[in-house]
Amino acid sequence: MKIIHTGDWHLGKILNGKQFLEDQEYILDKLIHKLEEEKPDLLVISGDIYDTSYPSKETIKLFEKVIGLINIEMGIPTIITNGNHDGRERLNYGATWFQYSKLYIRTQLECMDKPITFNNVNFYTLPFATISEIKEFFDDEEIKTYEQATHKCIEYIGEKLNPESINILIGHLTINGGKTSDSERPLTIGTVESVNKSNFNIFDRVLLGHLHHPFSIQDDVIDYSGSLLQYSFSEVNQPKGYKQIIIDSKDSIKTKFIQLTPMRELEEVKGDYQEVIQGDLPVKNRDNYFHFKLENMSHVTDPIMHLKQIYPNTLALSNLTFEYKGDFQRVELEQEEDATIVRKFYNSITDKELTDYQAKKIDDLLNKILNKEA
Repeated sequence: MKIIHTGDWHLGKILNGKQFLEDQEYILDKLIHKLEEEKPDLLVISGDIYDTSYPSKETIKLFEKVIGLINIEMGIPTIITNGNHDGRERLNYGATWFQYSKLYIRTQLECMDKPITFNNVNFYTLPFATISEIKEFFDDEEIKTYEQATHKCIEYIGEKLNPESINILIGHLTINGGKTSDSERPLTIGTVESVNKSNFNIFDRVLLGHLHHPFSIQDDVIDYSGSLLQYSFSEVNQPKGYKQIIIDSKDSIKTKFIQLTPMRELEEVKGDYQEVIQGDLPVKNRDNYFHFKLENMSHVTDPIMHLKQIYPNTLALSNLTFEYKGDFQRVELEQEEDATIVRKFYNSITDKELTDYQAKKIDDLLNKILNKEA
């Protein structure tokens, strides 16, 4: 049996004001072409279909178009479970009749002990739910952590699970020790969200979403598909794609990562402002989404505007000139003139001296402040 495992599409994602829908349509088209080549027996999407609980009409249309192609036109059975970004009720709409075309949308805890069986392989779904929702489902006030909640769910599934069969779990959660990134919204504020992988020992394979790195954890049983695109600058240089799972028997389950090439990547560029403006600093692709970290631009008015004229997809700009360089040296403020305090502060932070131009600007500014106070 061949399974394609994907997840964390985050349709409708916006980063620093930039809408990613065009990039998402492009990468999903690549995925569809791969599915045509792969001809899998099953597609698994492990949560975070959407980036928000209330996606736009354009976002929903894209999802419907893609799933229609995969499930109806290509005839690929598909199992979908929700993630922490998805609105459970919105994603679950129509699930009762979609299953007749072998599109299984599982967002309810009531279904977690009811497997979906293909080719004698049992697929269990563990939809994302908060601790309070799981506590209410089991009517158990002792559940206070994700570890306890997950353990309770797996224990509940295990009561009906046949250990002689091939059993696979699909879920959306954080395994303890997994690599995280900035674009992964915490599951719950104020509590430890990660769970121990020992909870899943009753399964032959665990196909997870939530962590965006496809190699978030190295394990013989647990797999993250990773996200289809880079969704924060903490994911720069992370490979993106999907996982191919081949099941020959209970003792022979193999995983392979297949990388997909996006329309644009996220790219970080460090250097001097003038080098970037003059095109002397090499970049992978001028159409990429950029975070520039630059020095020597304090004299420039609205530098990001100038950068966007050359690199239209500039999303972030950091001033390296004022990046902390080491231990701050204490200054006896009462014994120094204002201009000297500023000069010493600048030198302590940047390990550089003010230029004549910068010193004059500081003097002019201090004079204006003093005159206003007078």
